[in-house]
Amino acid sequence: MNDVPLRRIFLSPGEIACATEPTLITTVLGSCVAVTLWDSMRHLGGVNHFILPHARTSGDGARYGDQAMAQLMEEMLALGASRSNLQAKVFGGANVLPIGGNNGSVGAANVAFAMNDLSEHRIPVKAHRTGGEHGRLLVFNTATGEAFVRRVSGGDGASPKP
Repeated sequence: MNDVPLRRIFLSPGEIACATEPTLITTVLGSCVAVTLWDSMRHLGGVNHFILPHARTSGDGARYGDQAMAQLMEEMLALGASRSNLQAKVFGGANVLPIGGNNGSVGAANVAFAMNDLSEHRIPVKAHRTGGEHGRLLVFNTATGEAFVRRVSGGDGASPKP
């Protein structure tokens, strides 16, 4: 048995974390989306956490899905991941910030963007827990590719529900 504690990272909105060593990456999601990428052969993984689907300019950073997805892929490949071994999981996108009228929600737009981007890059989505009315706490294990998700009360993810 390995008694060495896992490294831990807390991911805030607009951040990306990737690791070659066993790491637990945690984040809290409301309408935001987190995409995990895991290389099943090299046992390394990463997560992004984005707020909105599209940036206005290329310098807007990982707060936006188009930038966050590209940066996550770039960082994973730089660590030695092989695109053909990557698998994804998608979380978040709760309906906590309505866009207005019947146009949907920020969360739904974020989820649609993530799923479309992964499909375009031919990365299989192995699991997803998206939508709904509540935020989620996500813990991703970069060594195993496992993701643990727990619902939190209120759409903002501010306090865990018993």
